[in-house]
Amino acid sequence: MKKIYLSLLVLIFLGCEEKSTYDNSSINKINEGNLHRHIQILASDEYGGRAPGSPGGEKTKQYISQSFKDLSIEALDKNYLIEVPLVEMTVTKESYLSLIENNKERRLKQGSETVYWTKRVSEKVSVKNSDLVFVGYGIVAPEYQWNDYKGIDMKGKTAVILINDPGFATQDSNLFKGNAMTYYGRWTYKYEEAARQGAEAVLIIHETKPAAYPWQVVETSWQGKQIDLKRDDMGQNKVNVEAWITYPIAKEIFTNAKLDLVELKQQALQKDFQPVAIPGVKLKASLVNQINFSISHNVAGIKKGTTHPEEFILMMAHWDHLGTKEGLSGDNIYNGAVDNATGIAGILELARTLSASENQRSLLFLAVTAEESGLLGSAYFAEYPPIELSNIVAGYNFDGVLPVGKTKDVIVVGHGASELEDILQRELEKVGKYIVPDPMPEKGFFYRSDHISFAKKGVPVLYADGGFDKLDGGKKAGRIFAEEYTAKHYHQPSDEYDPNWDLGGFVDQLTITANMVKYLANSDRWPKWYEGNEFKEIREKSLEKAINN
Repeated sequence: MKKIYLSLLVLIFLGCEEKSTYDNSSINKINEGNLHRHIQILASDEYGGRAPGSPGGEKTKQYISQSFKDLSIEALDKNYLIEVPLVEMTVTKESYLSLIENNKERRLKQGSETVYWTKRVSEKVSVKNSDLVFVGYGIVAPEYQWNDYKGIDMKGKTAVILINDPGFATQDSNLFKGNAMTYYGRWTYKYEEAARQGAEAVLIIHETKPAAYPWQVVETSWQGKQIDLKRDDMGQNKVNVEAWITYPIAKEIFTNAKLDLVELKQQALQKDFQPVAIPGVKLKASLVNQINFSISHNVAGIKKGTTHPEEFILMMAHWDHLGTKEGLSGDNIYNGAVDNATGIAGILELARTLSASENQRSLLFLAVTAEESGLLGSAYFAEYPPIELSNIVAGYNFDGVLPVGKTKDVIVVGHGASELEDILQRELEKVGKYIVPDPMPEKGFFYRSDHISFAKKGVPVLYADGGFDKLDGGKKAGRIFAEEYTAKHYHQPSDEYDPNWDLGGFVDQLTITANMVKYLANSDRWPKWYEGNEFKEIREKSLEKAINN
């Protein structure tokens, strides 16, 4: 669900893959050959697509751990591997979600009319005759003086919610962030806030344009096995039922209740919007789950700082991909070369380069698991942190770096978020590059990769990708390259390593990142979220709490 923005001869692939060797001929510089080598190994068929829990996943974790060890990067804890407990739940065929209208029950069709699941780890979850309430966009945002739940007790009720946020709907740059989606527009936030409000269930109304994807994506993504974290409370703080419904079903519900959905959507664009009860319609649901538990791991290493070892600069990427699909004819290995062997190669090469110098602050290198299952590895680290998150000064995330070659530009996903962009701008000016804001901010890509797990806790994290403006061929050539990858190779078995890849642009990106890291690691600066950012208040509160403690 994330967007990808996207020779040297390669070192010969060694038979003993677990043994990490590096070209250290220029210890302080990013080495393109090392990047090639890491990607070639991690994206090989022998690693089987790096699915968590698979033999290839185990090889991946060991490869990263051994690489850290070879570089004298210490384990964050006693072991490089940090357990991430997971739970797999599959809604069985006897499950259902129904609307009760005028005492008549109508079961919605799973897939074509609705998709539903639960984050509560229980063999059976039910909802009985829950009143439906339209809560607009389902947003509580103090920085925008916005509260869609004002004046209502949601206990036992079902929240019916619009996707995205009022800014996108109006294209008013003075309302939220206009065309650019905020976190309040993401479906994940809708469920989280409804749970905080005490709701029993949530129905999100799907519309293709504000969701940024058609119903088919919803239909395929949220049916079948769902993987989540095994949390201490076994998900009991979540709503009983999380669901989407199609727009035609939503319109039917409102029409039968003698309400005008189009008119209510307009009302939901105002600060003074009040929740609207949907009379004569109730929700009934019974979800029967098949449950399996498993353990995956994040891989974490640190280079301790000399004077402020308790303060950290984070560099992260996810190590997992989609694995091997049994029963698929032909090539059934989803090698994940771009997504995200590139990112892991990047943090390993940063670890090699930065390990050569001493820094005042500590450097934290983090390879997270289960990104493809919903950013679960990063979420677990953020929810059950082995270090104080308030001590993470800033972070950098690498996810799906296209081998597009050298470019004049750098794309900042979620542009306009934090002062890390000021530091980036300074470094780019030194080498004659320029920043391009996320060209599709309405799609909310900033909220679809692992950095968001930390941002939600207040930690500023930069997600910057190599650009489109190629030195050889310009913007047109860059866009053609990126579009071809997205159309033909993204999340396909064909996302494979090519020894002819030009990783020169990636070298530039990592060099710039290394310079930014060294700057922050040897200063007393704490980058802030920009004024008006949805995570600014969270960060300020966490730092204040840390100071008081």
